[in-house]
Amino acid sequence: MSHAAQIALLALFAPLLQGIVSRLRARMQGRPGASVWQPYRDLQKLWGKDAVIPQRSMFVLVAPGVALGVAVTFVSIVPGIAATDAQAWRFDAVALALLLALGRFVTVLAALDTRSAFEGMAAGREIAFASLTEAPLILALLGSAFLSDGSLVHAPNGIWIDALAAGALLLVMLSETARIPVDNQQTHYELTMIHEGLVLEYSGWQLAMLRYAAYLRQSAFFVLAALLMPGSGVATLGWMAVVGASIVLIETAYAKLRLFEVPQLFASALILSLASIGLRIVDVLR
Repeated sequence: MSHAAQIALLALFAPLLQGIVSRLRARMQGRPGASVWQPYRDLQKLWGKDAVIPQRSMFVLVAPGVALGVAVTFVSIVPGIAATDAQAWRFDAVALALLLALGRFVTVLAALDTRSAFEGMAAGREIAFASLTEAPLILALLGSAFLSDGSLVHAPNGIWIDALAAGALLLVMLSETARIPVDNQQTHYELTMIHEGLVLEYSGWQLAMLRYAAYLRQSAFFVLAALLMPGSGVATLGWMAVVGASIVLIETAYAKLRLFEVPQLFASALILSLASIGLRIVDVLR
């Protein structure tokens, strides 16, 4: 499968991935849940509506486009599902973190530009949590699968190194994709929202762009976490299913953490990523 075809598949099925995870979460909580195709319907409905833009807010106009562009770039960097030669798949982990930071910066700036108290509060929390997730994200990529040249090289003597880094990335994903126990995609209570609080002032086609960007970013994180584990092709799809099931189990078993307890979760991610680096060093020195 070509690189372009993989990007097109991820772009096409990103909303379906969101629908499957939401449906599975509802089933595990004893609810029927919406159809797995509901995200497509929501995007179609929003895209057909006009956007109401706050007065004197310049960054609100450009933020959806930048967020979508960052998400498309993220997806184009980490396809790799059908790659047969793992070492041919390369990118810069630090550049990836900076790319995500660019999208976050513009979205937060637009939230502050609306002069809304709730969006300003959500922007502050977003930046605070982002400062704690960037280090585990970079170290998880470096520790499990990436050497100094960026090559994807799995541990030869066991799965534990890759599993530790994948676990660290899973904890980072909970924040990046607005999942419990860090955030909740299904809440609309302003005092607890983080990611949703950043888009309170958006509507219509602008909100559709932001939601689709979130779906793309989530699908790319699923692929990235799966690629940290050994295997390619069908094995990668299997690991994506494991990642999705793990997220649903976490959201079902745990409640949303208090604000000041969330950094402890990111500290755990940092410890896991550092442990993967330590084990890789020991493995290389043998």
